[in-house]
Amino acid sequence: MAKPNKPTLVEEHALKRLKKVEEEKRKAYKKRPEGSKLIRLMMVVILLVVLTTMLIPIIYQK
Repeated sequence: MAKPNKPTLVEEHALKRLKKVEEEKRKAYKKRPEGSKLIRLMMVVILLVVLTTMLIPIIYQK
């Protein structure tokens, strides 16, 4: 019976490095968690204020 070939030290290092590189590449495609709800709420409030200040002169124009 033939013995299974044990990877050399160089091969082990190369495989570990390859695994690490592949893991780093996958990080770029992982979905990042969304920002907090407070930040999103503040952005909506600011948007509404800006839109309101733009529309008031148009509505009350005489």
